[in-house]
Amino acid sequence: MQTGDSAHLYATYNDYYLIRRTFGQVPGGMFGSDENSRMGYIDPRQGTETCGFAEQMTSDGILTRITGDPVWADNCEDVLFNSFTAAFTTDMKALRYITCPNGVTADAENHSPGIDNRGPFLTMNPFSSRCCQHNHGHALPYYLQNLVMASNDNGLASIMYNSCKTKAKVGDGTEITLIEETNYPYEEEIRFTLQTAQNVKFPFYFSIPGWCKNAGIKLNGKKLNVTANAGEYIRVEREWSDGDNLVLNLPMEIGIRTWEVNQNSVSVDYGPLTFSLKIEEEYNKINSIESAIGDSKWQADADPEKWPAFTIDAKSPWNYGLIVDKNTPSNSLQIVKKEWPADNYPFSPENTPIELKAKGQRIPQWGIDKFGLVDVLPLYPVKTGEPIEDITLIPMGAARLRISAFTVIN
Repeated sequence: MQTGDSAHLYATYNDYYLIRRTFGQVPGGMFGSDENSRMGYIDPRQGTETCGFAEQMTSDGILTRITGDPVWADNCEDVLFNSFTAAFTTDMKALRYITCPNGVTADAENHSPGIDNRGPFLTMNPFSSRCCQHNHGHALPYYLQNLVMASNDNGLASIMYNSCKTKAKVGDGTEITLIEETNYPYEEEIRFTLQTAQNVKFPFYFSIPGWCKNAGIKLNGKKLNVTANAGEYIRVEREWSDGDNLVLNLPMEIGIRTWEVNQNSVSVDYGPLTFSLKIEEEYNKINSIESAIGDSKWQADADPEKWPAFTIDAKSPWNYGLIVDKNTPSNSLQIVKKEWPADNYPFSPENTPIELKAKGQRIPQWGIDKFGLVDVLPLYPVKTGEPIEDITLIPMGAARLRISAFTVIN
């Protein structure tokens, strides 16, 4: 913005795709950089520190404001919904330093050099990892401030989707209030209600995520004849009145992504959500002061009983390969929708309002390696003589222990 030099703009895209071509062949919007990105360490068992999630979301928001390109908004949602929330206990009182797309270990051990840092960086601890304690609080406010933006023609643009209330001056300077209500990303519908003391003309833009086909919009109950491709904007310009309501529909469907450089593993998507194997998680309470890393600090009167740390053990099998029709995934995956949780927190195995039913087979040779981590993905193609089983997939963001990049069983 300072120089007007398009080479500087191009560099942001080059950086984004360059890193992900090598280290980002994984689900969750991030890349494998436990502490440093390292050649030879690109398996989905490599993770990202919680700070990295917060900073990526921040950068995505800034780049969205500068460029207007929905690709950055898509990435921000990908990181938030699928990676960031899994870095915390469900009460948000304890966090871990590193969270991985494939990770079935959450203990207090040192896993270096499998993970590139020495210390108990997989433990959920409220006192450990001071940088993440500070930085995690930035991510959600930065996300929220980018939900609705001003457009450069005196209008509004809905960029990312969540329930919110926005006050803005539009058109000739008239102040309006926009009410947005939705359970997105767990539902396809986003509802907007406009409040204004007087009629006012302005354009209203709606970002269409890159995963969405056939988005549609209704104004006061009537479908509008406006369209936009994935990764573009629907534009509605009119004279708006108090009480006008819009309903944006973003149809979701099951999709499969293949990670060629990681043994042709696959990830399962439904709209902006990516899914993990549902693993039975057993939380074990430990002393948060004794298990904190060496440079941690906390207030002198902090009560570790009120701020406990946890390790998490897997109490159900996790080494499954997925049986899936990659061309028509809906043939092998069934969507199950449940009630919205009473506490409005959907990011837990118990509360998630959506699951996928699937088929899988265990891979006996895929286990825990000498560093105490889930081993790297088995060499492709994989064969197993184990019986076919029913398995359940839940959103990545609800899974603290997870397998999100699956070996495909032919």
